[in-house]
Amino acid sequence: MQDQFASLLRLRSLPPTLPPGFVHRQRLLDQLTEGTARPVTVLSAGPGYGKTLTLASWYHQGATPDGAPPSGAAPSRVTWLAVEETDNDVPAFWSDVLGALTIGGAVPADSALRQVVPAAGFGAHEVLLIRAALAELPHTVVLVLDDIHHLTDRRVLESFGQLLEHQPPQLRLVLSTRADPALRLHRMRVNGEVTDIRADDLAFTASEAAELFRGNGIHVSERQLGGLLDRTQGWAAGLRLALLSLDPADIDGAISRFTGTERLVAEYLIEEVTDQLPAQDRQFLLTTSVADRLSAGLADVLTGRNDSQQTLDRLVTRNALLVALAGRTDWFSVHPLLRDLLRYRLTREQPGMVTELHLRASQWFADQGEPIEAVRHAVAAKQWAEVGRLLTEHAWPLMVTPRGPALAAALEPAAARAAVEPTPNTLLAAAVCHFHRHDWEAMTRAADGATDLMAGDPQVDRRAADALIAVLRIVYSRIRNPAATRSSAVHLLDVLDRAPRRHLPTAEQHRVIATDNLAIGRLWAGDLTDAETNLTTVLTQCQRFGLGLTELTTQAHLALLDVMKGRLPHAYRRAGAAQAVADRRGWSSEPQALGLYASLAFTHLEWNQLDAAQKDVDRGMTVSGGGSDIACRLALAIADVGVAVTRGDAAAAHAAAARLDTIQTHAGELPPMLAGWCTVAHADALLTAGKPDDAIERVDDGGEQSGFTAALRAVVLAKAQLLLDRPDAALDLLDAKVATSSRYRGPRIEGKILAAVAADRTHRDTAALAAITQAIDLAQNVGIIRPFVTAGPRIGPLLARHQHLVDRHRDFTRALSDATTGGSGPVVTPAPAAVEALTERERTVLSYLPTMFKAAEIASDLYVTINTIKAHQRSIYRKLGVDSRRDAVDRARELNLL
Repeated sequence: MQDQFASLLRLRSLPPTLPPGFVHRQRLLDQLTEGTARPVTVLSAGPGYGKTLTLASWYHQGATPDGAPPSGAAPSRVTWLAVEETDNDVPAFWSDVLGALTIGGAVPADSALRQVVPAAGFGAHEVLLIRAALAELPHTVVLVLDDIHHLTDRRVLESFGQLLEHQPPQLRLVLSTRADPALRLHRMRVNGEVTDIRADDLAFTASEAAELFRGNGIHVSERQLGGLLDRTQGWAAGLRLALLSLDPADIDGAISRFTGTERLVAEYLIEEVTDQLPAQDRQFLLTTSVADRLSAGLADVLTGRNDSQQTLDRLVTRNALLVALAGRTDWFSVHPLLRDLLRYRLTREQPGMVTELHLRASQWFADQGEPIEAVRHAVAAKQWAEVGRLLTEHAWPLMVTPRGPALAAALEPAAARAAVEPTPNTLLAAAVCHFHRHDWEAMTRAADGATDLMAGDPQVDRRAADALIAVLRIVYSRIRNPAATRSSAVHLLDVLDRAPRRHLPTAEQHRVIATDNLAIGRLWAGDLTDAETNLTTVLTQCQRFGLGLTELTTQAHLALLDVMKGRLPHAYRRAGAAQAVADRRGWSSEPQALGLYASLAFTHLEWNQLDAAQKDVDRGMTVSGGGSDIACRLALAIADVGVAVTRGDAAAAHAAAARLDTIQTHAGELPPMLAGWCTVAHADALLTAGKPDDAIERVDDGGEQSGFTAALRAVVLAKAQLLLDRPDAALDLLDAKVATSSRYRGPRIEGKILAAVAADRTHRDTAALAAITQAIDLAQNVGIIRPFVTAGPRIGPLLARHQHLVDRHRDFTRALSDATTGGSGPVVTPAPAAVEALTERERTVLSYLPTMFKAAEIASDLYVTINTIKAHQRSIYRKLGVDSRRDAVDRARELNLL
């Protein structure tokens, strides 16, 4: 399906071919070439002034045999994008811009621009990525945005305005528009950075108009030409309409009939242009006018003929306001004014054909793998049952891609119809539109309504519709009701099992998505073993099907699993590498990235790197919101409580716990493990405030727990008992619960530390030494420090005794002593000023160097080329002053970079 979308973008990424007899107006070409010496050139005039063809003429004159551009020619590396109304969505707009730059040959193979893949959360940070990557281009690029007046969405205009405010010197913009765009260009105009080409500039002069007529075989006198210019005011479309209407045998008579306002000119198009065509060609244009873009194949289906290619070629040759698109001979477009009037005449002359023609076009586009165009034509025919069939069988996977806004726009009339004619088909269209608007409650009501209506109609084939409804319920569960995620995913898998493949051609891809959500549901319910098995399988399948965002969320939850099981270095490497991919592709603000921030926050927290942990929490909370994965948002809030508790800041812990409470109120029912984790976080905040009895009450009200949260619960209860000066009770809890939680390294370490403190209070020195030794043995190879810091003042003497009596892990115990002496300060010390700072990407590569990964494996893990990895390694070696990988690792450890 992506191939068809790429093909459509390619159609929009080259200017139209120039019609026979086109006049190359050198003065305008010179203005354009001179204008591109400045940052912005604006062509602003009403429809029909020849903006697009003037730009196309300038573009096509840019290439010469010797490589030197002629006077008035476009400079090298000019790229083109025909803006459409579907670009009124931030990710869709930037996706099309990046695609046009790539198709136009402006983006080198190693450019960071090729890595950016705009998605739903695309925002200011990602625009900075694009701006920075443009600034690194080795050459100047001119980007032509034709018909930019189609951009009306405030967010898109603001996003584009960010690029204009800090436009890289390598970028020149040429904007073609019917009205001045809503962009802040006034300051740039005052500074002389904008070239304006207006309607007066675009109007034909007498000599240009004379050349236009001569080039098309019509010879007019100076008087006749003056009369035409008086009536058209040099309007290019008017002159072309006049050209088409002139009868060489009666030029004066034709000119005398060419009068009137725009309305009369429109009437003239019908009465004097199309009626002058042979009846067969006129009928061809009428019948095919239902399509915005036309190919021979589509025209054959609409007309029932088999000579459409020859007819289209003939009409182009006759300048019948039909042009070939993007330098191709297989796609064409009729002038919008003519197309609108042809459609009007079609409804007047053959009203019974309009619906049938739209349905033919719809079926043709569906067969070509272009479901959005198919939906548009079915909507135009007001055939709501066909709209529903196309949506449920073909189009619905697009709602979670950058094409989602275009799908929602196509479905909007059907969605509006649901208010007066609620049927399963119109309600499902409404549900998808609500999904795009992030109105989750309305989305669910529409889906439930469709389900109820289908249940009452035994004639409805529910299989495809059930799959879409199941997807919508998974979406709702992830955002509002995480306890239902597992059951929603199981339901979707059941639907996929029951539906024949012919009804769901994308069933395998959505089976991957369903399995991913099943695994996530299992994780938050506490079934970590099956969750890890499922996620590992899904990860391979994501790479097979190219499901980038699903792969990102899978990596995020695998990293969270690593955290829960105490595999902190692995979690850090996995999350860091995945985050580098997210940053590079512009996905850092996507809901799928939230788990990455949570896993990094917990890792930094356990390493006692509290500033880094807080930064991860803040970044995750900033990019998340009402349309985000609420389970990962809760995890971020839990980490926030942990940072405050580790600092010993009771006020901050109370505020963080209050935020956790607020998020919980919007989360509906929570799965068991997540609910237990939230309860433990609240209890930890109460302990920091010196309220052990309240903490015990809070945990006891949290229900029975098992696995990971049972171990956490035992730890927090043991802390409370120690605060109440009941060390024996603390030991009983730890022996009963934490000693059996060998799979969860973090709680086990903390339990051993608390056991050491409790034994020390009861003067059992040997037991205390044994417990603290076991804790250090478990913690040292993964770097866990936090529970030592939060263990209270008795931990210092225990560590000193260990250092004196146990001859191992000296560096680690020394770091623990430093951390506990300094309270909550990070163990890591900054690198000396003499060492040049590593970039974020170099630090990511550095984290791989102590592993057994080879350069090719690192490249594969980070989704870059092996040459990129080698270049980063060379830079790391240079900055650290070493010559080998082993020396780099040793030096980085000396500098506390690893």
